[in-house]
Amino acid sequence: MEKENLLFKQNDLILVLIIYSILAIISFNYHHYPLGADGMSYIAIAKNYLNGNWANAINGYWSPLYSWLMTPIIYFGFEIPYAGYVTRFVSLIAGFFTIIGLNGLSSTFHLKNSIKRALLFTSIPIILFFAIRYDTPDLLVVCILVYYFNIIFKKNYSDSWVNGALCGLLGGIGFLSKTYVFPFFIAHFFVLSAIYYFKGFKLQKTHVRTNFIIGLVFFLMISGIWIGTISAKYDKLTIGTSTDYNHAIIGPEYQKHPVYFIGLIKPPNPNATSTWENPSLVKLKDWSPFKSFKYFEFQLNIIHKNLLKTIIITEFYSILSLAIIIVSLYFILKPNTKKCFKERLIYLMITIFIYSSGYLLIFVEERYLWPMIILIMFCGFYLINSIQTKVVSVKFRNIALILLLISFILVPTYELVTYPNTDTSDYTLSKILRNEYGIQGNIASNNHWENTLGVSYYLNSKYYGLPKNINNSDELQKELEASNIDYYFVWGDSGNVHLSDYNEITNGKIQGLNIYKRN
Repeated sequence: MEKENLLFKQNDLILVLIIYSILAIISFNYHHYPLGADGMSYIAIAKNYLNGNWANAINGYWSPLYSWLMTPIIYFGFEIPYAGYVTRFVSLIAGFFTIIGLNGLSSTFHLKNSIKRALLFTSIPIILFFAIRYDTPDLLVVCILVYYFNIIFKKNYSDSWVNGALCGLLGGIGFLSKTYVFPFFIAHFFVLSAIYYFKGFKLQKTHVRTNFIIGLVFFLMISGIWIGTISAKYDKLTIGTSTDYNHAIIGPEYQKHPVYFIGLIKPPNPNATSTWENPSLVKLKDWSPFKSFKYFEFQLNIIHKNLLKTIIITEFYSILSLAIIIVSLYFILKPNTKKCFKERLIYLMITIFIYSSGYLLIFVEERYLWPMIILIMFCGFYLINSIQTKVVSVKFRNIALILLLISFILVPTYELVTYPNTDTSDYTLSKILRNEYGIQGNIASNNHWENTLGVSYYLNSKYYGLPKNINNSDELQKELEASNIDYYFVWGDSGNVHLSDYNEITNGKIQGLNIYKRN
């Protein structure tokens, strides 16, 4: 009977993975060139590794694991027009293993078969959307953390030192995927270990302490190799340069991203398309909220805005997200809640709050919160799984299950259906510019930084960004010539552009864009 039950559970997972894989393959017929600025940088770094260009491959801003996973794909063949497939392939594989990890987490929390099945089917569109929407390692982070949660949340976590070692191993790998995992893992691993320690018996306390030490050793061994490598490159101790850079750009000194006003910036190495391959090389003024009361107030305002944005994002993925958190807190505070149920809710809520809190200090983007979204979704199914039928009827529980399922499926399904028609403009424009005008060289633009970067990438050209003096023709021309700009892209009205050493070559043939070529 147990074998039949196990086979039934495996069949659920196999079916979900088959459906996901089929949809993943179908997705390659859409979003042909959905490559963003981040994806270009990760691919460029992967190519540097393959070419043995270690000096440029080692990068403090972009964590290495995502690029490392791309190298086998690029090795067997790479063409710029299909660069977006490289990032997507890695993300789709990460999504495949994320579903397997969620299946394991369901077993850790002892979800009933029907609840587990609903969770796994609900995860298909949301994880597929994560894999396709962005060419970043954020889904890879979700995947690694799901396996980490699967171990740290185990009821028998303290029974074996191997669990501590695996936590440290996964934490280190997570850090290689994204710098943010470093402070998150240390905070989360410490808090969970402290909870296990203080609630355990004497022998359990010893085991928890041992696991914590072993886990920390494994984590620091793995992360320390990368920290040492980038610290040697930048001549200072650092876990990554992205945090300092991102903290600087949200400061009171900069009202918008520096790429829009800092002027033309030469790409950091001969193979780079733009400064975005290593943005932290651009020196920015950092700031501290403790410098003055005004700055402290500014920091509080940032936290307030980010908190509102976090709430909006969680509700965007499911209108029931806040309700799930509120109900979870209710059961945690309720005196007669079953101990095991309460403890696991505490673990989930602590994890959600720790993960989201770090981003509140700087800025929040939708993809940053994906691990939190997955945990909220999982928590919703765990709540339904734990509702006692003596208190709530099976019919009501099934209605709640259907509503939860629908609420997390709607948005990613809609986005997957509507997104394919939104991402080919940069590549299409680059083909026109290459075939009809033979454009290739150093490029600058008056606006549309990311679009021009995309076009430059497909043209195998270098993008220097936006000049400082776009409204003064004499100063503009000096700036363009000083950076040896071959083509100046003017998006929108070009009536005020008068460049004696540059000729307009498109003659109004491309709507919304005029291009000036250096004589």
